[in-house]
Amino acid sequence: MPVEQIAGQYQTSPKTFGDGDTVLVQVDAQGNIKTTGGGAAGTPSTGVQSVQGIDDMRPVDTYAIDPNTNLPIDPSAPAEVTPGAVDDAWIYTAAASGIVNTTTAVTIKAAAGSGVRNYITAIQFSAEALGTATELAIRDGAGGTVLWRTKIGTGGLLGGRDIIFPNPLVGTANTLLEVVTLTASGTGAVYFNAQGFAR
Repeated sequence: MPVEQIAGQYQTSPKTFGDGDTVLVQVDAQGNIKTTGGGAAGTPSTGVQSVQGIDDMRPVDTYAIDPNTNLPIDPSAPAEVTPGAVDDAWIYTAAASGIVNTTTAVTIKAAAGSGVRNYITAIQFSAEALGTATELAIRDGAGGTVLWRTKIGTGGLLGGRDIIFPNPLVGTANTLLEVVTLTASGTGAVYFNAQGFAR
């Protein structure tokens, strides 16, 4: 965060001010801020209260502002973890030969542990020409609920598809995620990749 500096005015003789006067911060010969307390009302004290020079000043108890709430961000508060951050991110990369002529599901993310869910934020898939059209599906758990599906015709998808989920697909806590071709393709391979995070 950029540091804002405060301009101060040095006077050999302290000044007095009246109601409503706008004044510069008063400093001593070393650039330390003078404060009221040692002399008459409105007169800077001869005792220096600050130990920092103007050029060295840093904001005290000044927090960054959250742009979403316009409230100060307390640096002592636990940091929020962004979905997909490095420490909880995972990826699944298609096997070199893809998925060929099978209805056996492939685990794309193992169960993440007690109370932890797997999330999918993006997928990419493509297919060679297939002997039989098939549905491609993502399931929550082994043989579980279908979270997403599409159909691939016999012409395949050589150009592929890239899908980003603004609202991630969410699995059940401590449950694997899998991808499956629901009809055996006969010939031709389907390639599937996924990215997500566990929370």
